[in-house]
Amino acid sequence: MRGKVDNIKVVFFDLGNVIVKVNYADMIAKIADTFHISENLIMQPSLLASEKEFERGRLTVEEHLTAVKKIFKSDGQVTIDDLEKIWQVAFDLKPDVWQIVQRLRKQVPLYLLSNTNALHIRAIRRKYDILDKMDGLILSYEVGFLKPEPQIYEYALRKTGVTGREAVFIDDLPENVAGAEKLGMHAHQFSTSPDLKEFLRKFGFRL
Repeated sequence: MRGKVDNIKVVFFDLGNVIVKVNYADMIAKIADTFHISENLIMQPSLLASEKEFERGRLTVEEHLTAVKKIFKSDGQVTIDDLEKIWQVAFDLKPDVWQIVQRLRKQVPLYLLSNTNALHIRAIRRKYDILDKMDGLILSYEVGFLKPEPQIYEYALRKTGVTGREAVFIDDLPENVAGAEKLGMHAHQFSTSPDLKEFLRKFGFRL
């Protein structure tokens, strides 16, 4: 049975570049192939702005596809399924981190706290069953806020019924770690699995 470990009642994990690796080069190559465009046309400000709106839940999947086609000046028959396949290529599970997650979940509830969109989640679900192994999901496109905005952390604490001092947060981006710390959470900037284990062991977790 799981219980409190040194008063930590929940651990929040980021998804991209923590639990799964994001293969940016493979993703860009797949986008270029799908839309028949040059790779140097992909990471443009208009696309990045559209992605942020998508992550906030302000665009449906269909609206996002329409926006991407307009940005890339594509009149081809690119489908939502094609976009899902791009993200399946982009995401690979990090087995060393997933091993930590599995051991940790036997000791404390685990929640995903991620800036993401509906396509990312659909792609992950098609490729892995990892989301079903979490105790809950707190996703930016469902909540309407993005890390490091305080509202998404506040939502996470309310949803899990804990205070900041009763929560641990793991993320790879320093600004997201700083955002969690402002709410009183114990936060760790992920870099390597050994460092993550060392951080978690400070709270009494057995890894």
